[in-house]
Amino acid sequence: MKRKIIVFKAETSLHELLMELIINFSYGFVANSITVFMQKELDLPVLINFLIYYAFVSIIINRDKYETAFGKFVYMPVGCTLGAFTGYKLALLISNII
Repeated sequence: MKRKIIVFKAETSLHELLMELIINFSYGFVANSITVFMQKELDLPVLINFLIYYAFVSIIINRDKYETAFGKFVYMPVGCTLGAFTGYKLALLISNII
């Protein structure tokens, strides 16, 4: 997992690639869940999501920047988009249960 690989002219490892995908997915998931919980006026889930969201913002802002077009225009947006859509669907399910 630590062996270096080349993906669209970017040198990385499979471990790093998967970890960044998980971070991007989680960022999109939490960011989009906030809006659903706000619309349903569920204060505790909104508060918890804000705490998690700003923790992810600090990770996103303080990490090394993507240097390739693949990272900037494919890798980051795809992970965040999948997370946001999943957050939207799960937040609706959770809010209906609550």
